[in-house]
Amino acid sequence: MFQNPKRKNIVLTLLFFLVLSVSYQLAIRRTLNLRNEYLSLKAEEESFQNLPQQLALLSKKEMYLDSILRKLDLGNTSMENNLLRTINREAALNGLKVIDFNPPHVFQFNGTDHISYNFVFRGSYTNILKALYTIETKSGFGEIIHLNFTKRKNYRTGKHYLEVTVFLQKLG
Repeated sequence: MFQNPKRKNIVLTLLFFLVLSVSYQLAIRRTLNLRNEYLSLKAEEESFQNLPQQLALLSKKEMYLDSILRKLDLGNTSMENNLLRTINREAALNGLKVIDFNPPHVFQFNGTDHISYNFVFRGSYTNILKALYTIETKSGFGEIIHLNFTKRKNYRTGKHYLEVTVFLQKLG
């Protein structure tokens, strides 16, 4: 049957590939699947080991954000009420008068909601700037996008005063 060496080599080569294929199907493939499962479980175990550290970091972050909210003095009231309270507080601290406070104007631009607040202060230039600086930088209500200073005269008393119309914008 296998008198011819060429025929013998072909049969042995085919048998070798057949044995290799069967051994892959029965042993090697299962081993590779189990190794992949082991690696995924090992990665999951490492993530669970880091869980207490992540929980501690989240707890610290929550305490930090709570302290910022307490510092900003934001209660459970609406954004508009908090802004009005801050404006009134700054006006009182800097000797200003709040002449006008309009409801917010909401519009969309490039898929983003923009909320604009409009209010008017009356007082001296430096006191107005101090109040506006505090409102914009320390309160977190948004940025001042426009100021319109107007010098006016009270004809009864003959005195001049300064009014500023402020537009404060917040992305929503």
